[in-house]
Amino acid sequence: MLGEGEEKLKQRLARYGMPSEAIAALLSRQTIVRYPKGSPLMPTGSSADAVFVVMSGMVKVYCSGWRGTRVLVDLAGPGDLAGYGNLGGPAPGQSSLYDAEALTPASVALFARHDLLRVLRGLEPGTLLAVTEMINSLWAGMVHRYARYLVMSLRERLEDLFTGLARRYGAQTGQGVQLLPELGQEALAEMIGGSRPMVSKLLAEMRAEGVIAREGRHYVLLSTRAGSHPKRSVVRPSLLGSDATK
Repeated sequence: MLGEGEEKLKQRLARYGMPSEAIAALLSRQTIVRYPKGSPLMPTGSSADAVFVVMSGMVKVYCSGWRGTRVLVDLAGPGDLAGYGNLGGPAPGQSSLYDAEALTPASVALFARHDLLRVLRGLEPGTLLAVTEMINSLWAGMVHRYARYLVMSLRERLEDLFTGLARRYGAQTGQGVQLLPELGQEALAEMIGGSRPMVSKLLAEMRAEGVIAREGRHYVLLSTRAGSHPKRSVVRPSLLGSDATK
């Protein structure tokens, strides 16, 4: 189903003042591609002149690292960008800075650079500025997150990761907030820059302290019990507010 992703994309663009005609024009230029679980969306060396938006399912976004390594930098769900295209006039043959892989079966809308620019050029200056600020905030948020990670312990990074996933992809349950992505220890290790054995140890600690639990293949960020005093300072689901179920 593409409805959820398309509706979220429409709502996001409308919040920044993009007229409904411009949104319709943009969506009329999308190309929908379906990917099975585990397949690459943007293999290394792909062109940088397209933008990918997830319409259904979930996608892992990687940044190419040193000597062929890569770092899992984000998860993209319906309505989210899967990596960032180069809209500033990429040089011929310039490759994308990001790779992406389907975490689940996924449908993705591809927007060509020239189609996006055609729509953007027709916007009023104030609307164009708001859209530009939105794109800049996405970049700034990623940079801020990883700058903070430089001074965090692995335990703090893991707690921060769970809180972010609960806010973006969480569903409220009787226990707390269930994380909808099915993430194994290897993926979690990639996202915090640690090893799988260390993540296994940290998860065991967090479960013993009543910070998280498991429901099937999903993690649950637990609500804090009254009168409990966890050994470490953790971010609790109650602090997530209404965003916890978005």
